[in-house]
Amino acid sequence: MMKNLMKLVSVLVLFIISLSVATAAQITAIQEVKIDGDVLCAVGDASCTQPNVLGLEKDDEFKVKVQLRSIVALDDVQVEAFIRGFDSNDLIEDISDVFDAKANVTYYKTLTLKLPLRMDQDTYKLRVIVSDRDNTENVENYELEIDSVRHGLEIRDVIISPESTVKAGRALLVSARIKNRGESSEEDVKVKVSIHELGISASDYIDEIDEEDCTSDDCDDSVTSEELYLRIPDNARTGDYTLQVQVEFDDGDETETKTSTIHVVGVDEQPVETEVTKTIITIGPESQEVTKGVASVYPITLTNAGTNSRTYTIMVDSADWATFKISPSNVVVLNPSESKAVYVYATAAATASAGEHIFSVTVKSGDKELKQVALKADVKGSEAAAATGWSKVKKALEWGLGILVVLIVILGLIIGFNKLKGEDEEEKDESQTYY
Repeated sequence: MMKNLMKLVSVLVLFIISLSVATAAQITAIQEVKIDGDVLCAVGDASCTQPNVLGLEKDDEFKVKVQLRSIVALDDVQVEAFIRGFDSNDLIEDISDVFDAKANVTYYKTLTLKLPLRMDQDTYKLRVIVSDRDNTENVENYELEIDSVRHGLEIRDVIISPESTVKAGRALLVSARIKNRGESSEEDVKVKVSIHELGISASDYIDEIDEEDCTSDDCDDSVTSEELYLRIPDNARTGDYTLQVQVEFDDGDETETKTSTIHVVGVDEQPVETEVTKTIITIGPESQEVTKGVASVYPITLTNAGTNSRTYTIMVDSADWATFKISPSNVVVLNPSESKAVYVYATAAATASAGEHIFSVTVKSGDKELKQVALKADVKGSEAAAATGWSKVKKALEWGLGILVVLIVILGLIIGFNKLKGEDEEEKDESQTYY
């Protein structure tokens, strides 16, 4: 009885131990890791006959293919690969989707990693991890040697003025900050900026950019291009456009491209300056006496009190009792704050009836009527009657003037005779004294 009890206890203990081992089991799943077809040797794997270090270049993009198989079934598994030790917010890593792995079934997961162009030239560890929710992950490390590319330029920044929004018809100034990440200096580097949707582009050359690890005192591995001028077409539509900066180097064999977004404000959405339109119209006497056959003048003064130049048209309605004339012209162009006068001549016809007549004068600017005023003409006698009356007055004045001239001549003669007579009497008195 005692033996049976001991056996039962032993079985229970073994069962509990197996449960605990299964709960905290170490996942053993990674079978092989390849990079672009090359099998990697895990660090510390003495049985690996392949080279331990794989050489890659900065700016390379490569695929990590992981072969895995577990002797036990795993739920909610993920495979990840990453490189640490790069001082940047850009992480070098990739991770698979969650999947379930059946026992003794081989799975392949492919991950993609991108090496930044600006990472240091050094030896790094590629870490591959297979893990699930509960068990201890399976981790393997692989050494990678990261070398600099021979030719490698990076567009660090694009400087745009104005920065984000430009009006149609205005200029856009663009320059690029370029750094050499390669092992050799670059000469005759071409910088081209363009907006393909608008069909505009501009180019310039940088004579030389030194290599990244140069040690001379005048080393300059970062250069800013000259400002390149792009004129936005006048008819450009409002919207967002892609500004592309392209750098050509290594005799044109290599290119680097960076894009930005520019918002163009087209003509249809540009702010319209408010035009102040005000005209002051001053008309002289609105009622005059008009003699048949004699032109009477009605002055009209126009003042442009607005902000833009304006053109005015003066019109007089026709009438059978008179003829009209506008001088110097019925069309007047005025700059802001400028004034000019025009004159309306009204000549009553010989057949015009005596009395008051009315005619209208209209001032327009374009199609807009600014003012219409009624002018009055009080028609009197004819031109001939006026001329006869004036001739009578003229004749009377001529007679009066003639009489006045005669009187002046007579008065002058009298004064002259009196003066001569006085001189003769004085001579006689003197001669008598000698006797």
